[in-house]
Amino acid sequence: MFWSQAPELFEEILTWLNSDSICGLEHSQIESKLLENGYELLRRLLQTKIFS
Repeated sequence: MFWSQAPELFEEILTWLNSDSICGLEHSQIESKLLENGYELLRRLLQTKIFS
């Protein structure tokens, strides 16, 4: 269950970075969102390791 969620979130992050929606954002806003999603991605990967 958790393993399938990690690649999905990674793809979401990549899609967001390649989208036009970040064009109007400040560098700090982009960085903040990446940190938030990056920590979530790491949490899901850790859960995969713990619960597998």
